[in-house]
Amino acid sequence: MTTRDRAQTGRVLRALVRRLRAAGLPTARQDAELLLAGVLGTTRLALHLHPERMIEPGQFQALERLVSRRARHEPLQYLVGEAEFQGLSLAVGPGVFVPRPETELLVERALAACPTGSALALDLCTGSGAVACALAARRPALSVWAVELSTEAAAWARRNVARLGLTDRVWVIEGDLTRPLAGLGLEGRCDLVVGNPPYIPRRALAGLPVEVREHEPPLALDGGENGLAVIGRILGEAPVFLRGGGRLVLEIGHDHGERLRAALAEDPRYGLPVFTRDLLGHERVLDVGVR
Repeated sequence: MTTRDRAQTGRVLRALVRRLRAAGLPTARQDAELLLAGVLGTTRLALHLHPERMIEPGQFQALERLVSRRARHEPLQYLVGEAEFQGLSLAVGPGVFVPRPETELLVERALAACPTGSALALDLCTGSGAVACALAARRPALSVWAVELSTEAAAWARRNVARLGLTDRVWVIEGDLTRPLAGLGLEGRCDLVVGNPPYIPRRALAGLPVEVREHEPPLALDGGENGLAVIGRILGEAPVFLRGGGRLVLEIGHDHGERLRAALAEDPRYGLPVFTRDLLGHERVLDVGVR
């Protein structure tokens, strides 16, 4: 798809849809519309209202680069540079996990578990900062320490905190789970520890969609042998930072519920866990208080 001449929007759009369908993308039409609208600085609706609009050669070249990447199954969010989450527009790109709609369930459960007044939270494995920013945006009296192991992902998180005007209440810190929090005086003071840690069993990574396994960071996906390696560490570390009655809220794998029930039953620091199911009926969010 290259040209040195001007071309009509309608004809180009049809060609893009055919190309992306041939690449095996089930969302070919939506993707083509979004990419073309982005390059032209217009809306998807306007593409259909004005199919006669001409595309300039320079715009065509930019479009070709984006479509070539999408045809290789690079996430659409990377190409448009943003993802919507909880009504927020988050900046995303290579090196950071794209926030998923199912993680909005995690945010809702965390909000229900957190005091409505002044409160302090930790967001572990923050990635793009989606959860930390969503919580802070919904709760003006909430302060959040967001921790991320990946330097690249932490940079995206800081960008989103600044983009959303939350720098006075959300602080991004790099490191491995709670280790970088030592010395900050947060022990025993937090009302909430929340996180969307990696929980895919290592053996299952090869079976993930191409978009995920070839483009999104493995660090955000690999949960170890049974998917519980990072979750298990969080269970061990979170009570140090939670006040009495504070809550731990985690997104978990679809088949982790029973094993986590057994582990929590043997840990005297925790009360009875509550599991929230996703739209497919899987236990997706763990909510448990510390004694």
